Amino acid sequence: MGWFGKKTDPIDANEMLRQYNAQEAERLAAAGIAPGTGTATAQFEVEDVFTITGRGQVATGRTSTGTLRVGDRVVVLRGFAQIGASTIAGIEMFRKKATEAPAGTAAGLVLKPAAVLARGDVLRVTATA
Repeated sequence: MGWFGKKTDPIDANEMLRQYNAQEAERLAAAGIAPGTGTATAQFEVEDVFTITGRGQVATGRTSTGTLRVGDRVVVLRGFAQIGASTIAGIEMFRKKATEAPAGTAAGLVLKPAAVLARGDVLRVTATA
C-alpha cells in the first residue's frame, strides 16, 4: 500500500511509448509538421505576382519553411481558406534557374496553371502520397 491509497501497477514500457508517440504526433500535426519527416510542410509567402509573356504567372516572395522543388503541387491559402491549387513549373533566384528553394531564400516561382494570387497569400506544398 502506498502513501495515497491503493498501489497501482506501473505502465508497461511499450504502452508508455505508444502514449508518448500519440501525443507527439498530435503536437507535430498542430504545428504543421509532417509526421515521420521531422520537417515542416514547405511554405512560400507571396510578396508580388507578375504575368510574363511566354513564361506564365510568377509569384515572388520568400520560402518560410521547408524546401520547395520544381514539380511540387501547391495550394493557395488566403487567411485560413484554400482558394486554389497549382504546380511549380520553375524556380528562379537572382536571374538564375534553380531546382529548389530552401527556407529563408527569396525566389520567383513559375506556376502552371495560373492561380488567383495576391500579396500576403501563402503557397503550401500538398502531400504527394
